[in-house]
Amino acid sequence: MSLKKLLYIILLLFITTTSFGLEIKGKIELTDQWQPKVFLALLNTPEDIFVASPDFIIAETFINPDGSFVINTHSVPDDERFYRLYLVQGDNASVQFSATQNKNYVHLLLNRQSAIELSATTRNNSLEITALNGSDDTKDIFEFDEKFQEQNSELSGQLPKAQSTFLSQELETFIHSVVADANNPYVGLYALYHIEDKETDFLRNSDFYFNFQKRLEAELPVTPYTEAYSELLDELVGFREFVCEMPGVQPKWKDWLMIIEAVIILVLLIILIGLYSRIKKIRGQENDPANNLKPLYEGLTLKQQEILGLLADGKTNKEIAQELFVELSTVKTHINNIYRQLNVSTRKEAVDFYRSMKN
Repeated sequence: MSLKKLLYIILLLFITTTSFGLEIKGKIELTDQWQPKVFLALLNTPEDIFVASPDFIIAETFINPDGSFVINTHSVPDDERFYRLYLVQGDNASVQFSATQNKNYVHLLLNRQSAIELSATTRNNSLEITALNGSDDTKDIFEFDEKFQEQNSELSGQLPKAQSTFLSQELETFIHSVVADANNPYVGLYALYHIEDKETDFLRNSDFYFNFQKRLEAELPVTPYTEAYSELLDELVGFREFVCEMPGVQPKWKDWLMIIEAVIILVLLIILIGLYSRIKKIRGQENDPANNLKPLYEGLTLKQQEILGLLADGKTNKEIAQELFVELSTVKTHINNIYRQLNVSTRKEAVDFYRSMKN
């Protein structure tokens, strides 16, 4: 019996020592305006890197008077995910993402078995990491964030167009190099999502996006982040197909085979148009589908109608933001709302709706 008890004790010790959850500990030198509390948020999609919500919080703990803290939790996924460790000032619980403002967070790439230790200070009214141990992937993300923020801050303020274009391209080149050289594809994914105008970048560098998708699917085939990237790529491909259909933007590399196919398609379209005209005359104007589209269009706000019209003109998100003097994120929010209200899922479907309604 004693031997059996001994085996139970050994088994219990084994389970206990091998079931430690995610652990983050360290010391943070706090100034008076900061709350003595640290929060840990789980980011389930790459888009959440730039989104803050109380719903993301999975753990929180108080910071001791000497600055020490410990977060230990089993309530996290087994695989690697992005996390955000952040502080708040006074009653302001927001997370600052602007490159021109002091940051109150740091992003981490961890799994359930990760254990990291960090030291930080808030002396410059910002959460500044002074030491980080235990995760090479998180170190890579931390180094990328520092360089990205440094280069992105140069784009703030009023700049001549030529200088702004040059700095934007230089920043995108830096991001591309991080994506290509990252040992962990998640580090590359983290960097890639920092490209602000992905639509334009995809038109210029589509092979870069497809090659990265192959790497993700080869190394991390079944993960939420890989699925999210595939969805992003589908949207970018749809945008490219829409742009390439516009007059004057047809790729120059189209050969004679494409021309023959275009002629065949044109003949078929003429036949279909003739058939449609006959059917339309038989049914009469009361069955015109356009009459059913107007209520949906009129349900949009004036700003959404304006943005939909600019989409139909072939404008990119960045060009729309510049023309309307609003932030790029505001344009993306309007476009997502337009998709939802029109019950469409791609830019091309939204534009087809607009043209059908106008015609």
